[in-house]
Amino acid sequence: MRRICIEPTTFSLHDFQTEQNTYIDGHHHVNMKVASKQHKQLRNAFSDIISYNVGNVKDMLPDLVFVANAGLSLPRLSRTILLPSMKYQQRQNELPYLMEIFADMGLTMIPFKGAPFEGQAELKWFHGGMKAICGYGFRSTRHTFRLMEKLFADIYGAHGMKAPELLVVPLESEDYYHLDVAMLEFDDSKCIVHKRAFSPASIKSIRKFLGESNVHVIDVSDSFCLNAVIDGDSLICHTVTKELKTILEDITGKHVKQVDTSEFEKSGGSVRCMTLDIFE
Repeated sequence: MRRICIEPTTFSLHDFQTEQNTYIDGHHHVNMKVASKQHKQLRNAFSDIISYNVGNVKDMLPDLVFVANAGLSLPRLSRTILLPSMKYQQRQNELPYLMEIFADMGLTMIPFKGAPFEGQAELKWFHGGMKAICGYGFRSTRHTFRLMEKLFADIYGAHGMKAPELLVVPLESEDYYHLDVAMLEFDDSKCIVHKRAFSPASIKSIRKFLGESNVHVIDVSDSFCLNAVIDGDSLICHTVTKELKTILEDITGKHVKQVDTSEFEKSGGSVRCMTLDIFE
């Protein structure tokens, strides 16, 4: 697997972003000097990550740095990515730049049409890509994943493969407007979820889908602690309390590496939002 990020040359905060998620304050502007420093620390925390610079387009593409929305890499297929269908126009404008990056990487690109879909942020892979959990309600819709089930059946079927089984659940709180804020997968069959992000019925469904003991539910005030990435023996996340660090390490068996992402959180993203996984 290859992991990529985008240099923060495109990142800023504009008034027209107001209300796209609960974390944006149109009156509070990002300190780009601090953001650049934080992004460098993020890159250094990973054992292997490729950083792309797409040029000085910050006035047009303020959120391109949140590359987890750039697409969904499809496991079990050779270097194939499903392109996003962003909800907001300003993010739709990112697509030509993203396609340039993917072309440079030699990826096969498949368009997604008919409903909003914001890439890796909305779906978590399990069981070697044979299962996936999908979250909807604030960007994607239930219809998004009806279309995706049909598309997966066609894509995987064309390769003589079984399509992944999807569990589709609604997100209950706008604080968790993407699944990658609400859930952290830390093993091929295990995850942690925020209690406030899902209904009791959805949590029951997730446990049935993955196995009761494979789903860990936490109820903490830190909404961004699961917007994190497993990198080998490490769990890379934003700055957390000592108590929460212990909880995460006890559940996952990983060493927690903390990175300050406070400037990026002003637009609603942290470690997971700023990285995209590409299956080779």
